[in-house]
Amino acid sequence: MSRDDIAAAQAALIAWPEAESPLRTLVLSDACRRLLDALAGLSDYRAGWRDVASLVRQVLLTSRVTYGGSPSLSVPVGSAWPSPEQWEEVSCISAPLDDGRRSVQALDWAPPSSSEPTDAENSLAVSQVLDVYRDADPRRGGLIDADPFWKAAHDYATYRGQTQRQAARTAVLNEGGSVLVSLPTGRGKTAIAWSKVLLSTMGVSIVIVPTVVLALDMERRTADTAKRLGRRLSPCARYAYIGSLDSDDKQQLREAVRSGTQRLLYTSPEAFVSSLAPAVLECARAGYLQQIVIDEVHLVDQWGSDFRSEFQTMPGLIRDAYTSAPERKKPSVLLLSATLAQRAVDVVSKLFSVGGTEVDLVWGSELRTEPTYFLTKHEDEDTRREAVLEAVSRLPRPLVLYTSKVEDAEAWADRLRSHGLLRVGSVTGKSGEAFRRTVIERWRGVNPSGQETATGLDVVVGTSAFGLGLDVSNVRTVMHACLPETIDRYYQEIGRGGRDGRPSVAYLCCGPGDQAIAKKLNSVTMIGDELGWERWQSLLSTGEKLPGLRYRVRKSSLPKYMAEGYGRSARWNVRTLTLMAQAEIIRFQVPQWTYEDGATTQEVEQSRQEFYDEVEDLIEFELVNGNYLSHNAWIEELGKVRSAVHDAQRQALGSSIALIDSGRCVGRMIARHYQVSYGGGLLRTLAACRGCPSCRRAPETSPSHTIEPSPLLPSPHIVNDPLAGWRGNKPSLFIFFEDGSDLDQLLIRLAQRNIRVFAGLAVDSADRLQRSVPQTPIVLDDPTSILTLTETFQGPMAFVLANGVINRALHERMHAGLTSYILGPATTENPDKPGHLLRDTGDRSISAEALLRSL
Repeated sequence: MSRDDIAAAQAALIAWPEAESPLRTLVLSDACRRLLDALAGLSDYRAGWRDVASLVRQVLLTSRVTYGGSPSLSVPVGSAWPSPEQWEEVSCISAPLDDGRRSVQALDWAPPSSSEPTDAENSLAVSQVLDVYRDADPRRGGLIDADPFWKAAHDYATYRGQTQRQAARTAVLNEGGSVLVSLPTGRGKTAIAWSKVLLSTMGVSIVIVPTVVLALDMERRTADTAKRLGRRLSPCARYAYIGSLDSDDKQQLREAVRSGTQRLLYTSPEAFVSSLAPAVLECARAGYLQQIVIDEVHLVDQWGSDFRSEFQTMPGLIRDAYTSAPERKKPSVLLLSATLAQRAVDVVSKLFSVGGTEVDLVWGSELRTEPTYFLTKHEDEDTRREAVLEAVSRLPRPLVLYTSKVEDAEAWADRLRSHGLLRVGSVTGKSGEAFRRTVIERWRGVNPSGQETATGLDVVVGTSAFGLGLDVSNVRTVMHACLPETIDRYYQEIGRGGRDGRPSVAYLCCGPGDQAIAKKLNSVTMIGDELGWERWQSLLSTGEKLPGLRYRVRKSSLPKYMAEGYGRSARWNVRTLTLMAQAEIIRFQVPQWTYEDGATTQEVEQSRQEFYDEVEDLIEFELVNGNYLSHNAWIEELGKVRSAVHDAQRQALGSSIALIDSGRCVGRMIARHYQVSYGGGLLRTLAACRGCPSCRRAPETSPSHTIEPSPLLPSPHIVNDPLAGWRGNKPSLFIFFEDGSDLDQLLIRLAQRNIRVFAGLAVDSADRLQRSVPQTPIVLDDPTSILTLTETFQGPMAFVLANGVINRALHERMHAGLTSYILGPATTENPDKPGHLLRDTGDRSISAEALLRSL
C-alpha cells in the first residue's frame, strides 16, 4: 500500500544526497520504494534525471488517485535534477519555492489516439490510465469455497473461480490420461500442477517449461511453498534441471528422479528428451512417475515447428514412459496454456495422446480484464520514437517495452539511457542465462531466496524471448514499439501486465515498415516437395534400423545433393521430420542407450559415454502410417500440413494487423482469434475490454463478461471401481442405515476404494474425510453450481442423503445409468414408486453395517 508514500518520499528528497530516508520501513507502494532506490543512485549515475522524475510523477498520482487531494513534493534543483522544462516532459508542473527548491505536481496524461478523439473519449482514456495508479487490492470476485483436497494440498480456503476449480478437479482426478487445460492467466495454473504432488508422499512430477528463467523462478516459488507447508519435495533442495548446473548437481537430480525422491522438477524440452530421459524412463518403469506437466503448451506448435524441435519430440519420451510404467501406475499428462488457438489445439491433441485415448480438453478460456488498450500508427520513425519516449517517461512502472528484433531492443535501451533513463535493462534471445537472471532480480527487487532487495531497473526492453510465463505480478505497463507478427504474441506479451489483478496499460506504437517486418517474422520456413522427399529418402536410407518400425537418424546427415551442410542441414532435416510427424506419417521417439549382452564393464561404460556424446545429434521415429510412404501420397499429405500452417499464420498476422487498421474492439478481436472448433462444437473465449479506441468511442458497446465459464470434467479413462461387485450389473447401489448411525468409517472405506467424488456431505465432514485419507483427493459437489457434478460427472460418485430424499438431479443421474453409491436412511422412498422403500424396490441395496463388515 501507499499510505506513507508522500512522507517517505519528501523525507528522502530533503535528505538527498545524504543517506536514504529513515521512513523506508513505513507502508510504501512499489513506486515509492523504487523512487528511494533511484534517489540513492542519482549521484553516481546509476539513475538518471528522467528515472527520478518519472517515479516522482508515479508517487504523486498514486497518492492523488488513492487518497484524493492535490499532493505535491518539494524537490532539489541542480545539474542532476530536471529543469522546469524537463519536468514538463514527464507531464509534471513545477514552481519555485522560497528555499530555492521547486514544488512538483503531476498532471493527467494518456497515450494519444491516431484518430481525432472527442473530449469525452479523452476524458475516458485519462480515467482508465489513472485507474492503473490506484493502490488498492483488487476485488477478488468469484471466489468459491475450496474442495477438501485443495485445502489439504495448499491450505487455501477458496478457488479463484469456476475455471480454476474445474481445472484443479480434472488434474487430481486424471489417472493415466492426457488433459489439455485452457485457463486464463492469473487463475493459478501453478497450484493446479502442484496438487497431485502436495497430496501425496511419493511420486515424481516433471514440469517442462519453455525458458531457463522460468525454471529458476519456479524453483524459487517451489522452495518457498515447501517451506510454508513444511514439505520435503527434494532430497537436495533443488528443483530446476538446467544447463548451468554442474555435472555433480545434475547427477544428483537424476538419481533422485530414478529413486522417486525428487517430487517436483522443472526442466526444458531439450534437457527432458536428452540427458534427463534415461532417469525419467527408469522412474516410470519403477512406478514412481506420477505426472508430466507441460506449461505454455501452445509453444509446441509455435516454436516446435521451426527452431526448437524438442517441443515436438517430447511426446515420444512421454509415450515411452507411459508404456514402460506398470499398470495402475501410469503417469498422467497435464498440458497447460492460457492462449490456445485452433491450430495449437489440433497439434497438441494429435501429439500428446497416450494409452490409445484422445486428449481431453477442459476449456475455461476468457480474456483478461486488466489491460486498457492504446494503439497509434505513425507515418515516420522519428514521430514513433518521440511517442515511445514520451510514453515510457509518463506511464507507470514496472514497464516492459517490446520490439521484434534484437538490434531494435538494444537500440531502444541505448536511446532511453541517452535521454536520462538509466534504470533500463534489456533481454533478448542473445542474452545469457546469468544475465537474464540478474536483470529479473534488479527489475523485481527480489533475490533468488525471495528476500526483498533494492531495485536497479524500472524498465526492461525485450524481444519475445523475454518474460514468457514469468510471474512478476505488479507490471503496470506493457508497450510495443513494433507490430507483433501474430495476435498470439501480442496477447501473451500484454499478459505480462496486471498479473496481480490490478489494471494495466497496453500501448502499441506502430511505425513505418512494421508490417513488412511482421510478415517476414510470421512466415514459417518449410521445405519444398521434391527437396523434402529427397531428404526423407536420404534419412531413411542412412539411418539405423531398430526393432519394429523404429529408426534412428542423425540430424546432421546430408542428402545426396549436398556436399556440405554449413550447419543448416540439421535444421532442414528436423523441419522435414516435424512436418511428417504433424502429418502423422511418423511418430517421434527419444533415443535410448542400450548395450550388447556379454559386454565388459569397460565396454558398457564406453558405449554409454559414446551414446551421450552424440545423443544431441540423434532423432528416433516410428513409422505409423505406411499409406503415405509413396512419393505422391507423401507430397500430398505434407502439402495439407503446409497449407494448414500457412493458413494459421496468415490468420494470426491478419488479426494482428487488424488491431491497428480495423477500428474494431480489441477485446472482441482477440477473443474471436481464440475460439476453437472441438468435438463437433464451437468453444468460445469470453471477450473483455477495459478500454480501447473503439470502446472509448462507444462505451456502451464494450464487452464485459459477467458469467465465467464452468467447463465440464472429462469422463474418466480408467474407471477403477473395486465396489462394482456389490452393484452387480446395475449402475446404482443403495446403502441404507438406521437413524443415529456413524457413517465416518464407511465413507473412509469408500474413499480408500477409489470413490473420490461425494455429494451431500457437510463441509466439516468432507474435510474430516480428507484428513482420514490424506493421499486420496476428495471432491465435494457444490449444489449451487450452474451444472453440478451430480448432473455431469461420468465417473463413480457417492451421495449422502441426510433427509432421505432423492432430489431431481440424483434421480436423473440414476436413470442415466451413471455409477452412484447412495447412502440414505432405511426409510428412503423409491422416487419411481412412491410409497415404497428404495431398499425393497430399487436395483441393488445393502445395509451400511453389512457393507462395512465386508470391506
